[in-house]
Amino acid sequence: MDENEAIAGLKQLGLTTYEARVFVALQKLGTGTASEISSVVDVPRSQVYGAAEGLEERGLVETQQSTPTAYRPVRLEQARRLLLDQLAETGTETFKYLERVQDTHEGEERSESIWLINSRDAIVSRTVEIIEATDRQLLYAATEVDALEEDVLAVLDAAAARGVQVVVSSSNRAVLDAVPATEGYQTYRVPEDRDMNVDTGRVLVADGDTVLVSTQSASAAETSQEIAFWTSENPFAAIFVELVEAWLQDPFE
Repeated sequence: MDENEAIAGLKQLGLTTYEARVFVALQKLGTGTASEISSVVDVPRSQVYGAAEGLEERGLVETQQSTPTAYRPVRLEQARRLLLDQLAETGTETFKYLERVQDTHEGEERSESIWLINSRDAIVSRTVEIIEATDRQLLYAATEVDALEEDVLAVLDAAAARGVQVVVSSSNRAVLDAVPATEGYQTYRVPEDRDMNVDTGRVLVADGDTVLVSTQSASAAETSQEIAFWTSENPFAAIFVELVEAWLQDPFE
């Protein structure tokens, strides 16, 4: 990491650009006046005073009442603790607010929506949420073992334990062999004549009205990225569920 990256990191922790630059300068100087600080970092002398005052209010700098005024940084361990604590507190308060206002606006109905997800972590997170909300019946189809993430297996286990009919399906024997021998689970081998030659990563059908489908998308760098769409409680979902169950020849039977 270089100085510019360190300044960028301090900004991510809540400091302004000038505060971050002054704080870095004081690490180099130990103790310094506005003129000395300005000479080692790209901050106009007139702006050093305001930045130093902001750092002092944050508890990161001590001010010596002298002529000229001198500034000294607090110990790095203390600065680290203060900044990380402030960041954590800000994050906590921010998400408390977001939880409070979540779904409070009565906007237009979006039941017809199809949602696109572009990262594997987000796909796993949405998969987990759908499984956790399932009440009756659940089909999870995967083409590769790596689609059986720990988080997914955990919620599949929990769903089976609360009485949901859980079926894990694949044309790949390794996937079925990787499914834990848990009471309440069913595994279903996709018939060879039904195996489609497409890059489907996972298919999730929940309670006959919610569906998530992912596929592998090749990027310009020739690396594959999992993308998915999901939809719930609308005619498209109902039609797709019927197609999936027909394609698999009634896996719940």
